[in-house]
Amino acid sequence: MKLTRKQVYDLIDGERDYQDKKWQGEEYRDHSIEEWLIYMEDYINEAKHYFAREPYEICTPKGQAIMRKIAAMAVCAMESNGAPPRE
Repeated sequence: MKLTRKQVYDLIDGERDYQDKKWQGEEYRDHSIEEWLIYMEDYINEAKHYFAREPYEICTPKGQAIMRKIAAMAVCAMESNGAPPRE
């Protein structure tokens, strides 16, 4: 199923809201870029684990959920550390 960019951004915003509620407080955002990349890499490895060991119909929704989570983590990383604009 394909999504529009707005639908994708709505999913990311929903995940960011979930993260803010779950972790409650600004201090969880105080991670360096390196830390955020390590967290995201850990979730990528988790997704690879699913795809290597589970049937497609089971691993695909899990992989999609991890993709949403990683996208929101990247947003949070930019919120707390900034990011340069695309030239």
